[in-house]
Amino acid sequence: MAHLSLTDNKQRTAFFRAGAMRNLYYWQTRLTTDGDHLPPEEHNNFLRAVKMALPLDEAWPLLYELVTGFSPLLERRGRWEDDHWAISHTLEAARRRHDSAAEVTLAALTARLLFQQSRHQESIRAYRSVIRMARRVGDEFNEARACTNLGFHFAEQGRWQRAEVLCCHALHLFEKLDSDHGRAHTENHLGFLYTRQHQWKKAQYHLKRACNIWQTMGDEHGLMRGYLNLGLSYVDGKQPDQALIYLKRALHQAQITKETIAVGRVYINMGKAFRLQLDWLQAEAYTKKAEAIFKACSDLAELSRTWNGLGLIYFYQERWSEATLYLEKSLNLWRRLGIKFEEIEVLLDIGECELSQGNLSLASARLSEVEHLISASPEQSSYRHLRPRLSQYRHHLNKSLGEKQATSLRVREV
Repeated sequence: MAHLSLTDNKQRTAFFRAGAMRNLYYWQTRLTTDGDHLPPEEHNNFLRAVKMALPLDEAWPLLYELVTGFSPLLERRGRWEDDHWAISHTLEAARRRHDSAAEVTLAALTARLLFQQSRHQESIRAYRSVIRMARRVGDEFNEARACTNLGFHFAEQGRWQRAEVLCCHALHLFEKLDSDHGRAHTENHLGFLYTRQHQWKKAQYHLKRACNIWQTMGDEHGLMRGYLNLGLSYVDGKQPDQALIYLKRALHQAQITKETIAVGRVYINMGKAFRLQLDWLQAEAYTKKAEAIFKACSDLAELSRTWNGLGLIYFYQERWSEATLYLEKSLNLWRRLGIKFEEIEVLLDIGECELSQGNLSLASARLSEVEHLISASPEQSSYRHLRPRLSQYRHHLNKSLGEKQATSLRVREV
C-alpha cells in the first residue's frame, strides 16, 4: 500500500496537484452532463476547484474550459460576484501565460459582466479594449461578439446610430464565419434596437429570425431571450394579448433553465401587459415579484425599470402618493446610472402625473427639463418617437393653463 509522507514536500505537492486535477475532471464531467442544472449550493464547490487549479500550469487548458463554460450559468443566475471572481482570476492567469486567445475571450466575458452589473462606462471601455485585442490577434468571432454586445449596450442607452452600425458589422462577420450562434444573438439585438425606436415590424422581423435560428439549434436559453424581446416589442406596441403569448413562453423557458434574471425581466413585461389590460392586481403582483428579484441581485437598471412600472400602475389608478414615490425613485436611479434616454422617459411620466393632478407649475417644470435634455443631446434622432407624446403633453398643459387663467379672470370680474 502506497504511503504519503506529509513531511515530504515533493510528495505533498504531487498529492495536491493530483487532487486539483481530479477535481477539475469531475467538474468537466458536470459541465458536459448537467451544467445547466447545477444546484446553487454547489457553486462554491466549483469556485474552490478553480482556486486550487489557478497556480498549476498543467491545469490551464481545462481550467479555461471550465471557467468559460460555467460563466454563463453564474451570470444567468445573478451570481455576479462569483462570476467576476472566477473570470478576473482566470484572466490574470491567461496574461501570466501569454495566452492571447484566452485573454480575448475572458476579457469579453468581463465586459459583458460589467454591463450586467450596471457598470456602464467600465463596460464600454472593456468592450472597446476587446475589439482592439481581437483585431490584433485576428479573432473575428470575439470581435463580432464584442461589437454586437456593445451595440446592444448602446441600444439600451438610446445611442441608436452607434448601436445599428455595430450590430450590422457584427452580423456581417458572423455570416462570414457561418456562426448561427452569433447571427441569432445579433438578430435579437437588432430586434431590441428597433423596438426601442418604435419600429415594430422591423423589430418583430429580426426577433422572429433569431427565434427560428435558436429553435433549429435547440438553444433553450437563446429562444427564451427571443420570446422575451418579442413580448417586449408587442407590449411596447400596445398589443398586450399578443405580448402575453410570448412572455408566457419566455417564462416557461426561463423557469426550466433557472435563469433568475430572465424571470425578473419577464415579470416586468407581464406587469406592463396586465397594466395595458387594466388588470391592476396582476400588474402590481408581477412587477413586485420583479422588484424582489432585482433587489436581491442588485441589477440597478432593471430595478429602476421596475420602479417606473410600479409608478405607472399607481398613476393610472390615481394613487398619487405611491405613483410619485416610485417614479421619483426610478428617476433618481437613472440619473445615478447616467442614462439620459431613460431619464427623459421617466421625467415625462412624472410630468404627466403632475398634469393629471392639476399641478401645472410642476408639470411645466418637468416639460422644461425634458426639452433641455433633448436639445443638449448629440443624438437628436433618438427622441424622434417622443414627438407625438411631447405634442400631446404641450397641448394638454397649454389647455389647462388657459382654463386656469380664464377661471382666474372670471373670479376677478365677479
